[in-house]
Amino acid sequence: MALTPAGRPLPPGEGEKRAAMLQAMRRILFGVLLGTVGIACGGPEKTSAERAATPSASRAVEAEDVASRTRREAGGRRPVLWLGLDGLDFELLDRLAGEGKMPNWKRLSSEGFTARLKSFAPLISPILWTTAATGVSPDVHRVLDFQEVDPKTGRKVPISGLSRAVPAVWNSASAAGRKVGVVGWWATHPAEEVNGFFVSDHASPILFEKLPLGGTAFPPALEPGIAQVVARDGRVTAADLAPYLDVPAGEIETVLASGAGMENPIAALGRILAATRVGQRTARELYDRNLPDLLAFYTEGTDEVGHIFAASTPPKLACARAEDLARYGRAVATYYGAIDAMLGQWMRRAQEDGAVLLVHSDHGFKWGEDRPCKLESGNWTTAAFWHRPEGVFAAWGAGVKPSPERGAASLFDVAPTVLALLDLPADQKMPGKPITAAFADLPVKGKADVLAVLTVRRVPAQELSSEQTSEYTKKLLALGYLSPSEAKPLAPTGGDRPGLTEGAWNNLGVYFRETAKDLPAAKQAFEKALALSPGYYSPMFNLAVLARAQGDTKTAEEWLFRSLAALHADPETAVVSWSHEYQKEGKTAAARALLERASRVYPDNEEIARDLALLRYRAHDCRGAVTMFSRFEATTRDPRTLNDLALFETCLVHREAVIRLLERSLSLDPNQPEVARTLSNVKNAR
Repeated sequence: MALTPAGRPLPPGEGEKRAAMLQAMRRILFGVLLGTVGIACGGPEKTSAERAATPSASRAVEAEDVASRTRREAGGRRPVLWLGLDGLDFELLDRLAGEGKMPNWKRLSSEGFTARLKSFAPLISPILWTTAATGVSPDVHRVLDFQEVDPKTGRKVPISGLSRAVPAVWNSASAAGRKVGVVGWWATHPAEEVNGFFVSDHASPILFEKLPLGGTAFPPALEPGIAQVVARDGRVTAADLAPYLDVPAGEIETVLASGAGMENPIAALGRILAATRVGQRTARELYDRNLPDLLAFYTEGTDEVGHIFAASTPPKLACARAEDLARYGRAVATYYGAIDAMLGQWMRRAQEDGAVLLVHSDHGFKWGEDRPCKLESGNWTTAAFWHRPEGVFAAWGAGVKPSPERGAASLFDVAPTVLALLDLPADQKMPGKPITAAFADLPVKGKADVLAVLTVRRVPAQELSSEQTSEYTKKLLALGYLSPSEAKPLAPTGGDRPGLTEGAWNNLGVYFRETAKDLPAAKQAFEKALALSPGYYSPMFNLAVLARAQGDTKTAEEWLFRSLAALHADPETAVVSWSHEYQKEGKTAAARALLERASRVYPDNEEIARDLALLRYRAHDCRGAVTMFSRFEATTRDPRTLNDLALFETCLVHREAVIRLLERSLSLDPNQPEVARTLSNVKNAR
């Protein structure tokens, strides 16, 4: 029996009609996509006029839009162009717009509506983008990690749409008769059967390069055309990267030919640009040929370029190497200029088709003085510190009400807003509400039990080999998305649905603790993560944070030191920040006890010893501070250590020691004017 997308029977004979229409649509879409992107697949040779009207294969998609396109007929339903740009942040956008490097964004934000978008912890892309797509919280939609567990083998494979427990906005729209198009959205493989077209995230060369395209597209006849787009627009040359880098062309060519991965900044930039172009080409061409009521298009590069280059981007950080700034300092601005050019293409379509254009991120990114200088943006233990919980929301086009000031919105509000624009109700499980302040006439229906009656159907997908899964995992490790322990397989979970990884349970615990404020549920989730992986550092640390929040200092510190032992890395970041939290709360004795224990466990750690010595100094125990810290004097290469020791010796009125320490500090770093003045004063004082 033929069924509708909602799972209801079709009238007699309607199934055959729809099947015939679907086959015709597949043939048309397949031919259109191949023809539009200028791929040579045989057929009659173009005339000179046709060649002149076809974009040159050598022109990048951001550099040239089509000269003319079929517009949507006036007077019909208002379409929605929904662009998801990962990690978009107002600080960088405002700066680049003010410098004239993002003119389209400047126009959009000045003519349209903008709002600071409140996100939630944990700030992890698959979780947040699935919340944007479904409108429900992570404990409901169940996409909780970058990976999922193959229920038959226990292997960890890329997170997929099979983990998603509820339908998305596009499923609701499709079931209601709206024509939809989806391109590149996180955790959407295999492609979903919709009233329109669907291209899953596996078409992106950033994380899924060399993975099979089987199951990437609906209708499936689109897959060969997408392969051609990936082959053409996904091939980046040294000439493509030259405007982004101050690096010799020969070095760029060598890196691109080496097969280097995301751990190399030049190779990473190549993959970021390639994925951006593939997504834009695919979304733009399919939109122009199908004119759906809803287009949902996601781009990852706006976040990845930050993880790779934020530390080497002006304004210069104190810890940034001048060499890196010289080589990579314009990469981010140039990439965002390309994003701005693509944004202009969507603004054109919104204007020509009477559409509303929505642009938003999942979270923000730190681009200014708040960048965590010594925390690597590509390290799995510190990458999340570069994210801001406040992202971007913007609306422009038909029916949008301009706002002179930025409003406020939540990530949970995005799905209800899209549904309201499509004149559809939100589901009762969605905690958000439509952003009515952005629109002059937004129709808002009451909430209904929508999701429960929808069925999501997906095309068959090609199973990944162990080698292909391993390649995906390597990229996640290089970007700081995973710890090495999270790459290991688990026991098979059984059943038809993918199982949750230990990382998924840990992330769910963070959501319960930080966002839902359900501490018992958080504890249970962290314990499940440890049951799957007893040596997993992160849930141990999270249990420590949980116990501290509940006032159980003893249990908190036991979990803290267990987590540090499992981490096998420098412990100072966690210990020192923990100590500072105690001090903010006025618990000086607890801070001192913690630091003394940490100093016994890690006697060679200079940062932990520094924090304890400073605590003793503030307690007027100058001799104890010197005793604690003087063992680092002979070996340190950090001027701060010598300056702190000089401070402690000043307290003891040891003039010669102060002079010795400050002179050595200046020999390590002559650019310390305050230290130089202090040294001069000490030498000249009686």
